[in-house]
Amino acid sequence: MPAAGLPDLPDLHIVPTESLQAHESVDMQRADPLAERLRQEGVLRNPPVVIPAGDRGACFVVLDGANRTQALQALGLPHVLVQVVHAGAAAVELRTWNHVVRGVPPSALLETIERYPEIALVPSDRDRAAFNLSAGATLAYLELRHDRVLEVVAETRPLAWRVRNLSHLVTSYLSLGGVERTSATQVERVGELYPDFAGLVVFRPFAVEEVVSAAANGWLLPAGLTRFVITPRALRVNYPLDRLAAEIPLADKQAELATWLQGRISGRHVRFYAESTFLFDE
Repeated sequence: MPAAGLPDLPDLHIVPTESLQAHESVDMQRADPLAERLRQEGVLRNPPVVIPAGDRGACFVVLDGANRTQALQALGLPHVLVQVVHAGAAAVELRTWNHVVRGVPPSALLETIERYPEIALVPSDRDRAAFNLSAGATLAYLELRHDRVLEVVAETRPLAWRVRNLSHLVTSYLSLGGVERTSATQVERVGELYPDFAGLVVFRPFAVEEVVSAAANGWLLPAGLTRFVITPRALRVNYPLDRLAAEIPLADKQAELATWLQGRISGRHVRFYAESTFLFDE
């Protein structure tokens, strides 16, 4: 629904709630309060971003908005407003978060990881660890202070084994202390931001196709690993939840959405910002 002065709008659709499949574990401590907030506000501000799984489009993998999707499901809505993107599109970029484990001694971090018999920690150096990780030979690597580097060795093939062992690895240290997401790959930068850090866990990036395949098979990645950058992204849509809850056919809801979107455009309520933006009220 392009309009004068606007590029093509994001592809917004209403789909059955049961057609949505998460690709990562849900944080119920965030999803439950979010469900209550949605109930009180009565609108969906930011639609989850999904990608079709398979050719028929009967199933959609949630790329961004796992907790939001869980919250909407908890409200019992039969249908959900989503932004649909497609594999191979330049608008979909997948990045990987690394993890900073903080607030505990490094020895505690190593001990908890080594409790899993499927995982071994092998002494290495940064260059060799980075090379082996990029080649898919290791699961991750761990950087500590004083140039100490350990490769996290576990089965990475087939994909199901990689996802399972990643879940074991991340689960092992989640309960230790604070875990922060970062794009940093070297401890020098991490130490400046987090003086109490125990270690930096560096992961190998996933491909979009791997994430979709894992989700379609029910293999959930650990939360806080993937970061999808979607351009353009539909935000602050504020679509009424009562229209999603209405007991009318899906086709009628989609027609209502089209009319509603046209009204937002005609009323000049839609703005496009091409520049990178920092928000300070999130």
